[in-house]
Amino acid sequence: MTRPVHSTSPLLTVRAALILGLSLITGAAAGVLTYWVTGSVAGSILGAGAATAGAIGLLNQIISNTTNDNGD
Repeated sequence: MTRPVHSTSPLLTVRAALILGLSLITGAAAGVLTYWVTGSVAGSILGAGAATAGAIGLLNQIISNTTNDNGD
């Protein structure tokens, strides 16, 4: 029986993992703060989702995927 070939490429790039991790932390903080103020679970879930989505978009623009090797 032959062994399956394992890929050496990572599942997520470091950039993608950083953006996802930071946006999840942002969303969790927004959800906790929203629940703390309103006491509504549904509102805190909506707030956390909105903050996560916004953070993903913002961090995707801030953390650039391109490099400038010519010193400009």
